[in-house]
Amino acid sequence: MIEQVTLRYFKRFREEIFNVSESVILVGPNNTGKTTLLQAIAVWDLALRRWIAERGPESGSKARKRTGVAITRQAFTSIPLREMNLLWTDRSTALYKEELKEGQNLGTPRLLEIEVKGKGAKGDWSLSLEFTYRYPDLIHVRPAEETPVEPILETIRNTQVVHVPPFSGIGAEETHYDRAYQDLLIGQGKPGDILRNLLLEVNRENPEEWKQLCKEIEEMFGYRLLPPVYEGRPFIVCEYQPGVSNKGRSRSLPKLDISCAGSGFLQVLMLLGFFYARPASILLLDEPDAHLHVILQKQVYDRLREIARRRGCQLLIATHSEVLVDGTSPEKIVSFFEHPHKLMADFEREQVREALKRLTSQDLLMAEQAPGVLYVEGETDLNLLREWARVLEHPACHFFAQSPFWHNNQGRHPREAKSHFFALQAVKPDIHGVLVLDGDHRQLSEHEVLADGLTIMRWRRYEAESYLVHPEALARFVRGAMPDLFTMDSAERGLDYLKNQLPPAVYRDPLADHDYLNATPASKTLLPGFFEAAGVPLTKNEYYQVVAQMLPEEIPDEVREKLDVMSEALK
Repeated sequence: MIEQVTLRYFKRFREEIFNVSESVILVGPNNTGKTTLLQAIAVWDLALRRWIAERGPESGSKARKRTGVAITRQAFTSIPLREMNLLWTDRSTALYKEELKEGQNLGTPRLLEIEVKGKGAKGDWSLSLEFTYRYPDLIHVRPAEETPVEPILETIRNTQVVHVPPFSGIGAEETHYDRAYQDLLIGQGKPGDILRNLLLEVNRENPEEWKQLCKEIEEMFGYRLLPPVYEGRPFIVCEYQPGVSNKGRSRSLPKLDISCAGSGFLQVLMLLGFFYARPASILLLDEPDAHLHVILQKQVYDRLREIARRRGCQLLIATHSEVLVDGTSPEKIVSFFEHPHKLMADFEREQVREALKRLTSQDLLMAEQAPGVLYVEGETDLNLLREWARVLEHPACHFFAQSPFWHNNQGRHPREAKSHFFALQAVKPDIHGVLVLDGDHRQLSEHEVLADGLTIMRWRRYEAESYLVHPEALARFVRGAMPDLFTMDSAERGLDYLKNQLPPAVYRDPLADHDYLNATPASKTLLPGFFEAAGVPLTKNEYYQVVAQMLPEEIPDEVREKLDVMSEALK
């Protein structure tokens, strides 16, 4: 069983340690290294087998020093590579100046290292392999000098590693392939191209396992899998019957080629094919939940774990599935949010599940770069706050000037913002947030949306747009920078509308605290009516243009107070 993997200069990882004791799932967004870790283990296994064959105790090698063995790109079946330097971080196969140690010169090879630690029947073991780049089509590999190889080889002699890439489809025909060519297709990410070979192998070599595989398929799909046929044919025939008739009679059911079945069926069939055809000590599965309905995801995951326990096999599964996360203990989950780390508690698992469900790629990028996140009802609120900060020359301008990280709550319940913030903490535990609530949620209790690191602000008036109700500011906007008779008349019509709609006290002193403004959704009544009366076609998303014409003294003190809180929380 593998317990820990350390990568140095392997693809995206300059140096990273992964704790993967027992069977675990690797979970996180795309392009964070889940597949890279599985590939690294597969590369380590291929390189080790090659070194054992040429330099191991039974190879007949008489080399006194621990020399490396050459691996060509054509023989490197773990990953499809155009050039071998694609294995190295930044494709740099020589040390940078700042990486040089005493006595080293520029051009010193950068050793790519994959160290695997595990536990076997004879105790703990650790084996580090060093890779040296030679040419675009050639690398050398050897165990690290300090590693006592022979005792370790005895311990891990029967360890078998099998890597299963995501299912990518199946061909119409498939002939018989030898094991080397099968491994090449797997390394190229085409496991579906050997599905019929796997089924043929199980049926021929393990009849009891074939019966078990057929039973699994029948229980999950209700399909009857027929024995593969190859003798006397140019390709392997694998068929199934889509159902089981009453009393087990199947003569009336059609026989269909497995390529006629849906992708979910083929995905499960491929996984079971690998399980039964390739008995492995360590099985690396990349997105086995792909193409599967959520209910089937759980069924398949439970079956895989059951078979793994029965066979004493370690499972390492890369996934995006919330179902798999829910069904796994936290200590068996490696999260790739923020940085690869093993989870410790149930609340961390909940954060990861929410992050999978709620966070976009943009969210992940902004969470890493921004000081905090602002939750508002929509883009209108964001633009109003930005313009108020500019007019007031408020320090909050710094937040808005740098592509601010904000989340559009789109009128949903504020608990949605709380859940989104909870998910962000899986990416950046110390992130801060500010949630701005309007009058629609005035009766909402604080504890319903309260969260560590999340500051809650409530507008006293009904909504942010209610702070635009200032007759002189609105009239100035309509008159424009160069007033003429037409715009002056438009402004007067707008003011007449406000005089008829607003209580006299509100019209005379719009900056004071008025129950009318606290209860009135200005964006739905007052402001559309004003602009219609003035003959100015202004949409809600353009209301920030009014703020641009306001004077600092026309902006209520509460707006400045809210910006103060924002600036402090998101600095």
